[in-house]
Amino acid sequence: MREYILEKVNSNPKFLNLNGVEIEVNDELPEGFDIRKILSTIEKRIPSHFFTNLNKIRIENDEEFRKRGINALYRDNEFIISPKQKNANDLIDDIVHEFAHHVETLFTEDIYSDERTKNEFLKKRQEMKFEIQSEGYWVEDYDFDELKFDEKFDTFLYSRLGRNMLRMITTGLFIRPYGSVSLREYFATGFEAYYLGKQNSLEKISPMLFDKIDELNTKNRY
Repeated sequence: MREYILEKVNSNPKFLNLNGVEIEVNDELPEGFDIRKILSTIEKRIPSHFFTNLNKIRIENDEEFRKRGINALYRDNEFIISPKQKNANDLIDDIVHEFAHHVETLFTEDIYSDERTKNEFLKKRQEMKFEIQSEGYWVEDYDFDELKFDEKFDTFLYSRLGRNMLRMITTGLFIRPYGSVSLREYFATGFEAYYLGKQNSLEKISPMLFDKIDELNTKNRY
Protein backbone atom coordinates (compact mmCIF):
# COMPACT_ATOMS: atom_id res chain seq x y z
CA MET A 1 0.00 0.00 0.00
CA ARG A 2 2.84 2.39 0.86
CA GLU A 3 4.46 1.80 -2.53
CA TYR A 4 1.11 2.40 -4.24
CA ILE A 5 0.65 5.72 -2.44
CA LEU A 6 4.19 6.83 -3.29
CA GLU A 7 3.63 5.95 -6.93
CA LYS A 8 0.46 8.04 -6.98
CA VAL A 9 2.25 10.99 -5.37
CA ASN A 10 5.17 10.77 -7.79
CA SER A 11 2.90 10.67 -10.84
CA ASN A 12 0.60 13.46 -9.69
CA PRO A 13 1.35 16.78 -11.45
CA LYS A 14 0.39 18.64 -8.26
CA PHE A 15 3.59 17.42 -6.63
CA LEU A 16 5.95 18.39 -9.45
CA ASN A 17 8.56 21.07 -8.90
CA LEU A 18 11.89 22.17 -10.30
CA ASN A 19 14.28 23.34 -7.58
CA GLY A 20 11.29 24.57 -5.61
CA VAL A 21 9.50 26.14 -8.59
CA GLU A 22 5.99 24.74 -9.11
CA ILE A 23 5.32 22.81 -12.30
CA GLU A 24 1.69 23.10 -13.35
CA VAL A 25 0.67 20.52 -15.96
CA ASN A 26 -2.63 21.67 -17.45
CA ASP A 27 -2.36 19.73 -20.72
CA GLU A 28 -0.82 16.29 -20.90
CA LEU A 29 2.53 15.55 -22.50
CA PRO A 30 2.76 12.68 -25.00
CA GLU A 31 2.69 9.19 -23.56
CA GLY A 32 6.01 7.89 -22.35
CA PHE A 33 7.49 11.17 -21.14
CA ASP A 34 9.24 10.74 -17.79
CA ILE A 35 8.65 14.27 -16.54
CA ARG A 36 10.48 13.74 -13.24
CA LYS A 37 13.60 12.50 -15.03
CA ILE A 38 13.42 15.48 -17.39
CA LEU A 39 13.12 17.93 -14.50
CA SER A 40 15.99 16.25 -12.67
CA THR A 41 18.19 16.62 -15.76
CA ILE A 42 17.44 20.34 -15.97
CA GLU A 43 17.96 20.92 -12.25
CA LYS A 44 21.44 19.37 -12.47
CA ARG A 45 22.44 21.67 -15.34
CA ILE A 46 21.00 25.06 -14.38
CA PRO A 47 22.67 26.97 -11.50
CA SER A 48 20.41 27.56 -8.51
CA HIS A 49 20.76 31.36 -8.65
CA PHE A 50 19.03 31.37 -12.05
CA PHE A 51 15.81 30.26 -10.35
CA THR A 52 15.46 33.55 -8.44
CA ASN A 53 12.05 35.20 -8.98
CA LEU A 54 10.84 32.39 -11.25
CA ASN A 55 7.24 31.89 -10.17
CA LYS A 56 6.00 28.88 -12.09
CA ILE A 57 6.41 26.65 -15.12
CA ARG A 58 3.16 25.81 -16.87
CA ILE A 59 2.80 23.05 -19.45
CA GLU A 60 -0.26 23.91 -21.47
CA ASN A 61 -1.52 24.97 -24.87
CA ASP A 62 -1.44 28.71 -25.46
CA GLU A 63 -2.93 30.73 -28.31
CA GLU A 64 0.42 32.45 -28.84
CA PHE A 65 1.97 29.15 -29.91
CA ARG A 66 -0.35 28.87 -32.89
CA LYS A 67 -0.13 32.56 -33.82
CA ARG A 68 3.65 32.78 -33.70
CA GLY A 69 4.65 29.21 -34.58
CA ILE A 70 6.53 28.70 -31.31
CA ASN A 71 6.59 26.03 -28.58
CA ALA A 72 7.40 28.09 -25.49
CA LEU A 73 7.33 31.62 -24.12
CA TYR A 74 8.34 33.65 -21.09
CA ARG A 75 5.62 35.80 -19.54
CA ASP A 76 5.37 37.51 -16.14
CA ASN A 77 8.17 35.46 -14.56
CA GLU A 78 6.60 32.23 -15.75
CA PHE A 79 7.50 29.73 -18.46
CA ILE A 80 4.65 28.51 -20.62
CA ILE A 81 5.68 25.34 -22.43
CA SER A 82 3.71 23.56 -25.12
CA PRO A 83 2.81 19.92 -24.36
CA LYS A 84 3.29 19.15 -28.05
CA GLN A 85 6.84 17.86 -27.82
CA LYS A 86 8.55 15.34 -30.10
CA ASN A 87 10.75 13.90 -27.37
CA ALA A 88 12.32 14.59 -23.99
CA ASN A 89 15.22 16.54 -25.48
CA ASP A 90 12.82 18.95 -27.19
CA LEU A 91 11.14 19.65 -23.86
CA ILE A 92 14.50 20.18 -22.15
CA ASP A 93 15.58 22.53 -24.96
CA ASP A 94 12.43 24.63 -24.58
CA ILE A 95 12.73 24.97 -20.82
CA VAL A 96 16.44 25.83 -20.93
CA HIS A 97 15.77 28.38 -23.68
CA GLU A 98 13.15 30.12 -21.54
CA PHE A 99 15.60 30.14 -18.64
CA ALA A 100 17.80 32.32 -20.83
CA HIS A 101 15.06 34.94 -21.12
CA HIS A 102 14.50 34.80 -17.37
CA VAL A 103 18.23 35.21 -16.70
CA GLU A 104 18.15 38.32 -18.91
CA THR A 105 15.73 39.92 -16.46
CA LEU A 106 17.95 39.01 -13.50
CA PHE A 107 21.27 40.14 -14.98
CA THR A 108 20.43 42.69 -17.67
CA GLU A 109 23.24 45.06 -16.75
CA ASP A 110 25.78 42.28 -16.40
CA ILE A 111 24.92 40.91 -19.83
CA TYR A 112 24.65 44.05 -21.90
CA SER A 113 26.23 47.06 -20.16
CA ASP A 114 29.75 46.54 -21.54
CA GLU A 115 28.31 46.05 -25.05
CA ARG A 116 30.64 43.15 -25.86
CA THR A 117 27.75 40.80 -26.60
CA LYS A 118 25.92 43.46 -28.60
CA ASN A 119 28.97 44.34 -30.68
CA GLU A 120 29.71 40.68 -31.41
CA PHE A 121 26.11 40.21 -32.54
CA LEU A 122 26.16 43.28 -34.80
CA LYS A 123 29.43 42.22 -36.41
CA LYS A 124 27.89 38.85 -37.21
CA ARG A 125 24.81 40.55 -38.60
CA GLN A 126 26.96 42.51 -41.05
CA GLU A 127 28.78 39.35 -42.12
CA MET A 128 25.39 37.71 -42.54
CA LYS A 129 24.22 40.63 -44.69
CA PHE A 130 27.26 40.26 -46.94
CA GLU A 131 26.64 36.51 -47.34
CA ILE A 132 22.97 37.06 -48.20
CA GLN A 133 23.89 39.71 -50.77
CA SER A 134 26.44 37.32 -52.24
CA GLU A 135 23.63 34.85 -52.85
CA GLY A 136 21.83 37.48 -54.95
CA TYR A 137 19.16 38.64 -52.49
CA TRP A 138 18.07 42.28 -52.11
CA VAL A 139 18.75 43.35 -48.52
CA GLU A 140 18.36 47.15 -48.52
CA ASP A 141 14.80 46.94 -47.17
CA TYR A 142 16.06 45.45 -43.89
CA ASP A 143 17.96 46.97 -40.99
CA PHE A 144 20.73 44.57 -40.03
CA ASP A 145 21.70 46.83 -37.11
CA GLU A 146 18.30 46.43 -35.44
CA LEU A 147 18.74 44.64 -32.11
CA LYS A 148 15.11 43.84 -31.39
CA PHE A 149 12.96 41.20 -33.01
CA ASP A 150 11.40 42.50 -36.22
CA GLU A 151 8.60 40.50 -37.78
CA LYS A 152 9.36 41.77 -41.29
CA PHE A 153 13.01 40.71 -40.98
CA ASP A 154 12.02 37.36 -39.48
CA THR A 155 9.66 36.72 -42.40
CA PHE A 156 12.45 37.59 -44.83
CA LEU A 157 14.81 35.08 -43.19
CA TYR A 158 12.40 32.16 -42.81
CA SER A 159 10.06 32.66 -45.77
CA ARG A 160 12.08 34.50 -48.41
CA LEU A 161 15.46 32.88 -47.76
CA GLY A 162 14.04 29.68 -46.32
CA ARG A 163 15.41 27.46 -43.60
CA ASN A 164 17.99 25.65 -45.72
CA MET A 165 19.55 28.83 -47.12
CA LEU A 166 19.45 30.49 -43.69
CA ARG A 167 21.18 27.49 -42.14
CA MET A 168 23.90 27.57 -44.81
CA ILE A 169 24.50 31.31 -44.38
CA THR A 170 24.56 31.26 -40.58
CA THR A 171 26.75 28.17 -40.16
CA GLY A 172 29.91 29.28 -38.38
CA LEU A 173 28.38 32.68 -37.56
CA PHE A 174 25.61 31.71 -35.16
CA ILE A 175 25.30 28.67 -32.92
CA ARG A 176 21.78 28.27 -34.36
CA PRO A 177 20.07 30.13 -37.23
CA TYR A 178 17.44 31.45 -34.80
CA GLY A 179 20.17 33.32 -32.95
CA SER A 180 20.34 35.73 -35.87
CA VAL A 181 16.81 37.16 -35.47
CA SER A 182 17.54 39.46 -32.50
CA LEU A 183 20.05 40.21 -29.76
CA ARG A 184 17.83 38.51 -27.17
CA GLU A 185 17.67 35.32 -29.21
CA TYR A 186 21.41 35.52 -29.82
CA PHE A 187 21.86 35.38 -26.06
CA ALA A 188 19.17 32.73 -25.57
CA THR A 189 20.50 30.32 -28.20
CA GLY A 190 24.00 30.74 -26.78
CA PHE A 191 22.72 30.08 -23.27
CA GLU A 192 20.95 26.98 -24.53
CA ALA A 193 24.14 25.72 -26.18
CA TYR A 194 26.20 26.38 -23.05
CA TYR A 195 23.94 24.30 -20.81
CA LEU A 196 23.13 21.57 -23.31
CA GLY A 197 26.61 20.31 -24.02
CA LYS A 198 27.81 22.59 -26.83
CA GLN A 199 30.20 24.80 -24.88
CA ASN A 200 33.17 24.15 -27.17
CA SER A 201 31.21 25.09 -30.28
CA LEU A 202 29.81 28.21 -28.60
CA GLU A 203 33.25 29.35 -27.48
CA LYS A 204 34.59 28.94 -31.01
CA ILE A 205 31.67 30.65 -32.78
CA SER A 206 30.78 33.36 -30.23
CA PRO A 207 33.67 33.87 -27.79
CA MET A 208 32.29 37.08 -26.26
CA LEU A 209 28.91 35.49 -25.65
CA PHE A 210 30.55 32.38 -24.24
CA ASP A 211 32.61 34.46 -21.79
CA LYS A 212 29.52 36.37 -20.68
CA ILE A 213 27.51 33.22 -19.95
CA ASP A 214 30.54 31.65 -18.28
CA GLU A 215 30.72 34.66 -15.94
CA LEU A 216 27.01 34.41 -15.14
CA ASN A 217 27.33 30.69 -14.48
CA THR A 218 29.38 31.29 -11.34
CA LYS A 219 27.85 34.63 -10.37
CA ASN A 220 25.58 34.56 -7.33
CA ARG A 221 24.67 37.91 -5.93
CA TYR A 222 21.58 36.75 -4.11
